[in-house]
Amino acid sequence: MSADNDHLLPDRGPRQRAPQRRALDKIDAVVEATMAVLEREGEQGVRIAEICDVTGVSYGTIYHHFGDRNGLIRAAQFARLRDQPGQDIDAFADALTGDDPGAEFVTRLYEICRAIADPSRGPVRLVRTSALATAVHDPEFLPTVTELETQVMTDLVATIDKAKAAGIADASLDSLALASYIAAMSYGLVLVEVNEHRPDPDALADVILRGLAAFMPQG
Repeated sequence: MSADNDHLLPDRGPRQRAPQRRALDKIDAVVEATMAVLEREGEQGVRIAEICDVTGVSYGTIYHHFGDRNGLIRAAQFARLRDQPGQDIDAFADALTGDDPGAEFVTRLYEICRAIADPSRGPVRLVRTSALATAVHDPEFLPTVTELETQVMTDLVATIDKAKAAGIADASLDSLALASYIAAMSYGLVLVEVNEHRPDPDALADVILRGLAAFMPQG
């Protein structure tokens, strides 16, 4: 996953002196505290004074590193978004390793489907929804989110191409179109989080598996 957008976060040189490391630890604590507020209360709950009280970091330090409250929120949203993508892609890629990736692929694919359907994924999708919503209304944050999401899609296309080469994915399908479908399917399950009636996770995993199996070579 590309780290080109890390300019939103404080710089970390490879050989930080102890005082510099302590300063960066404080900034990390500010970002983490802001992330916690975003998860509990949303952007409206972020108050610089409270972040200072929780972390022991001064107003001046926060404004020096983040510019203003909006800059702090962008940094925290970016950190949340950066930490989420790639889990399923890595799992798909791992399932394609070995001398004979097709032999156990369906079994490993079902494990991936169970992970996607796991209710614990709900907060992850809500975090992504929150960050995407912020990007829509924040012109400065949107390019960063666009670049991150584009990288996720690029990684997924590469994994699909690898599956095609292994004879596991239907080579006649457009890789980008298939990647878009898979990404939309996984992310779209955020709707479950705002529905009073949740499907059984195992039943949902079965349906997801059936859908993904349709993209494997038939016959």
